Amino acid sequence: MSEDRTPYRTRTPGPTETWVDRLLEHSRAELARLPLDTELDGTHLTAVLRLTGLDRFQLARLLGVDLATLERWERGVGVPHGAARTVLLVGLSFPEVLRAFFLTHN
Repeated sequence: MSEDRTPYRTRTPGPTETWVDRLLEHSRAELARLPLDTELDGTHLTAVLRLTGLDRFQLARLLGVDLATLERWERGVGVPHGAARTVLLVGLSFPEVLRAFFLTHN
C-alpha cells in the first residue's frame, strides 16, 4: 500500500471534538484552576482523554467504571460522581499524573 493511502477513513472532527480542541488551546493554568464544584460533561471527559493520551478503555479502567458508562458520560447521559469525578478533575489539571499512574500500575 502506498504511503498516501491508508486503510482507515479519515474523519472530520465532530462539534464536541472541535470545542475540546479550542478548550485545550487555552492555557493549562486555566484548566488547573477549575473549581471543585465544576459540573463535568462529555467535553471535559474528551479533554481528559486528549490531555492524558489514554484511550477510552484505559480511562474507564482507571476510573473503575465499565466502558459503556464512560461512553454514556461522553454522550451526556449521566455524569461522573464521587471518586471518578475527582479523578477527572485531577486529569484536567494534571494530566501527566494520570498518565504516569496508569503506566506504572498497568
